[in-house]
Amino acid sequence: MHWLQNRQSVLAGNIANATTPNYVPKDVSSFHGVLSSHQEVTLAQTEPGHMAGHGGQSGSHNVGGPSSIDGNHVVLENELEKIADTNDQHRLATAAYSRYMGMFGTVLGSSSQ
Repeated sequence: MHWLQNRQSVLAGNIANATTPNYVPKDVSSFHGVLSSHQEVTLAQTEPGHMAGHGGQSGSHNVGGPSSIDGNHVVLENELEKIADTNDQHRLATAAYSRYMGMFGTVLGSSSQ
């Protein structure tokens, strides 16, 4: 949910800067990349001859694309499509969580569902 909120914020910033000259739109790393970086085990370099471990990275990054006359690279249709996709993912995550909590309540014998 935090990743979805972060992505929505970055995409909203892209739309807010749609008329800013030379603005390059940003996007966050894919959720799969974020998930795999949290599960990644990094190795400690205990000897000078050993290779150093690599950590995963997350955050926003610039996304290239065609530019307009003022050098702006924001394509509103693409940004709105990404926002709709993020909204769908948020709705799916919320529905899955609600179902999970409903099943959890059923197991515990909760009368309010």
